[in-house]
Amino acid sequence: MVAISLTVRELLTLPELAEAELIAGEGGLDRPVRSVNVMEAPDIARWLRGGELLLSTGYQFRDEPEDFEDLVMALHGAGAAALGFKNRFIHEFPAHAKDLAEWLRMPILSLPLELPYSDIIRIVILRTDEVENIRFSESVLRSFFQLVAEGGGAERIVENLMYFLKTEVCFMDAVSGRCFCAAQGSFSNVSSAQERKELLERHYNERIGLANATYGYFIFKRWPEGNAWRVVLEHAKTAMLFSFQRDIAARQVESRYRDEFVQDLITRNIRYREELLNRGLQFGWDLSGAVRCVIFDIDNYKRHFGQLMSEQEAQDLEESRQRIYALCKQEMKAVFRECPYSAMSDSIVFLTTPSLNEDFLSRLREVVERVRERVRAWTGFTLTVGCGDERPDFMGCEESYEEARQSIEMMRPSCGGDTLYVWEELGVLTVLAQVSGSGAARKFCAHRLGELRHQDTHSELFDTLQTLVRCGWNLREAARELRIHYNTVRYRYERICELVGDLSGVEARLEMAVALKLLRLNPRLRD
Repeated sequence: MVAISLTVRELLTLPELAEAELIAGEGGLDRPVRSVNVMEAPDIARWLRGGELLLSTGYQFRDEPEDFEDLVMALHGAGAAALGFKNRFIHEFPAHAKDLAEWLRMPILSLPLELPYSDIIRIVILRTDEVENIRFSESVLRSFFQLVAEGGGAERIVENLMYFLKTEVCFMDAVSGRCFCAAQGSFSNVSSAQERKELLERHYNERIGLANATYGYFIFKRWPEGNAWRVVLEHAKTAMLFSFQRDIAARQVESRYRDEFVQDLITRNIRYREELLNRGLQFGWDLSGAVRCVIFDIDNYKRHFGQLMSEQEAQDLEESRQRIYALCKQEMKAVFRECPYSAMSDSIVFLTTPSLNEDFLSRLREVVERVRERVRAWTGFTLTVGCGDERPDFMGCEESYEEARQSIEMMRPSCGGDTLYVWEELGVLTVLAQVSGSGAARKFCAHRLGELRHQDTHSELFDTLQTLVRCGWNLREAARELRIHYNTVRYRYERICELVGDLSGVEARLEMAVALKLLRLNPRLRD
């Protein structure tokens, strides 16, 4: 840490010392003043530590003024800052001692008799403290500024903060919940909003953010010691804000070009394979292989905009969206390394490379489950995920994107969200979805299901019919799944046939299965 002090030159500019006069040693005006003392003994130099302003009336030398030369030499040797002299007992500072002080550049100050020592001591101490605080603040600011200028992030800022405060501290990222610590193991990452709340309640913390945007928190194991910790903390917060703003600016530039590229891919706005490969390499992506699109869509996100929100509520909603995207990116990139992505208004699209990942769907399901759990814990939102079929080349990724998008749009209204829909697993639903809203579909369901489509009056029979279709019309298997007696299923089957007609034929059973799938896609067909 740099030396902190007031200089003799600065001391003489104080209004309280306006009547003081420099009588020798002008060349030493930049000597540092670190303390002030009153001289009682001629050999005081032996107890000096350097940087003292000595105050004297000359009483000790009233009988032998020539001894002032020895005093000047001793004070210079001890590193004193200056000698303040009152001519109460010696009317004039000895000429030889003055010449020696001039030669040694040892400042000698003539002080007014009416100026009490106590006032001088108070002034020097106050001003020294002020300068010490300012220069300490400057040294701390300089260290943090240098750190950020060199590209340092949260970990280095925390290390520097801990160096000055001498206490364990971490920075907790508000989005990811990650704790950046200087001391290994002092804090653990948090995995939910509840854990974050508990951590902040247990320890003293300081928020880092701009306006309503919160980037994170400095969290302390114990209360910082000393008087200057607030200065250090404020500079650390400023450094962290600069670091975040720098990273945000860089990410925004990259995000704009990345989003444009990915959106060009999924809208078939790239005509040449060479353009595809070269633009991909700019982001470090090898796009020469197969592709499979995955979309994470936030359930009911846009519904919030249908009602009036306060500024804080809108900010909280945006923070939740950004946290969800961050969690999706973190989990997806951990498993699918080369994973171009683009953020939309309420969804985020990933273009994965399944050829590089064996057993793609099982790994995707694991990722989706982790993301759903973390998103629910952090934000309370749920996600519906759609996965398109694999395409042999990125030039065809718009087809996989459309399949992933349609998987969500087709299945969520009828089957609910908060799950994963894989296009290839939807089977005939992908075909029926094209006609599920037509008048022909409504007429077909009314003819095939009859009164059974009104689930409120025949719910028990309707559930049994669905189970029978799912079990391949095996009554015993349906009874086991429904956990009822076989005879009960047989009775219900007979009642169903009374309402909709004979179901023993292959054609009739096929039509019934199609009608149930249409209802699954479009529940309004029951009306």
